[in-house]
Amino acid sequence: MRLKLFHFGLVPFLAMAFSLTGLASETKTKLLESDKKVIAYLVKNWGEDYDVTSVDVAMLSLGMKQSDATRLRIGLYIKQHPELHEVIRRWGWVTIVLNDDEKLIARALINAQRNGKPTPSISEVASALAVTDDQVKSALAMLARYDILQRDKSDGNIGYRVAQRYIKWEPRLDFIFHTVKLSDGRQFNTN
Repeated sequence: MRLKLFHFGLVPFLAMAFSLTGLASETKTKLLESDKKVIAYLVKNWGEDYDVTSVDVAMLSLGMKQSDATRLRIGLYIKQHPELHEVIRRWGWVTIVLNDDEKLIARALINAQRNGKPTPSISEVASALAVTDDQVKSALAMLARYDILQRDKSDGNIGYRVAQRYIKWEPRLDFIFHTVKLSDGRQFNTN
């Protein structure tokens, strides 16, 4: 009986705490049928051969057109539903929703900020990754939408700073990845 009272007393307290922190106000993400196919593909394959496949690789494997809006929608759903698979709980939702360039950019910015070095410019990041300035800007916007970066107009180089929780986070496994391509054409990520 005590356990039940404790449990029922705890629920309103947690609801109030989440409400105060803004977590309760995060709207539930509604998925399209194509989004559900991506999630089904991920859940089916995660864990097989150490598979930690990301959304963009799943979309590629399913022959879908890459879309930041689709990845964002699926990413928010995965963030809201860690019960979908142990891979989400073990490696973090960020591992699954960011593409390779976004992970590399996040790592570069985290390392620079953590080590007290100047933030690299957009052009420096683009050159290091062999992508365009526009691709870097798009990746920065996605990292900001996922609350990994925050706008910082005082930073004349890139205009963002890393969210504090990622600066001291060791070993930052969400931003480490390897892409595996098998001879049968199967492609997946692993950490």
